[in-house]
Amino acid sequence: MATANPAAAQILQSLSGQTKLLMKMRILSLGKNYDVMDANQQVLCQVGLDASQNMAGAAVAGAISAVAGDFVGKMVARNREYTYTVKDPGGNLAYEIRKGKGAYTAEFSIVDPMANAVVGKIGMKRSLIGGLKAVWMDPAGQTYLHTKGNIIRRKYQIMGADNRPVGHVRHKILAIRDVWELDLDPQVNHLYSALFATVLDFEKKM
Repeated sequence: MATANPAAAQILQSLSGQTKLLMKMRILSLGKNYDVMDANQQVLCQVGLDASQNMAGAAVAGAISAVAGDFVGKMVARNREYTYTVKDPGGNLAYEIRKGKGAYTAEFSIVDPMANAVVGKIGMKRSLIGGLKAVWMDPAGQTYLHTKGNIIRRKYQIMGADNRPVGHVRHKILAIRDVWELDLDPQVNHLYSALFATVLDFEKKM
């Protein structure tokens, strides 16, 4: 996937040929921020929701929950529009992940802000009993990746368009660090897989 965005190009190169990624949420953060690292814990990119959007969502959920209960509060918060940012290790913006309105069904547009071009979309569906499924589509709407397994427990596979697994996500608690791993097919460049898995973990907590 060619790009004129230097930060995006750096991330694409760093993810090429990887067989394992480690993903860790920063605990001491007012926003929701993840480091995506290689097997040696070198940060390859950062995915985050800034503090103002995160705190605004929490405030809305809290206010509605106090009046109508936790379930309604969560639904209202999940229905909000917001934007995740994807940055290189130096903090330079590579992509934006823009969520549209929707609580049980939502669409996320992955945008290269330098070119103002959509490079992919994530369609996500929740079930009434807590299940979560997602599909990554190209800009024309063709399926590129989809999920199989239990996202809520962070144990699932990322499948390609031909239904062959290209990545396997599993959660591990290592010492005091809450880390989850993505084992990869090294023949695939896993920018999409990394963003896919990170967005799903964000949404699981919403």
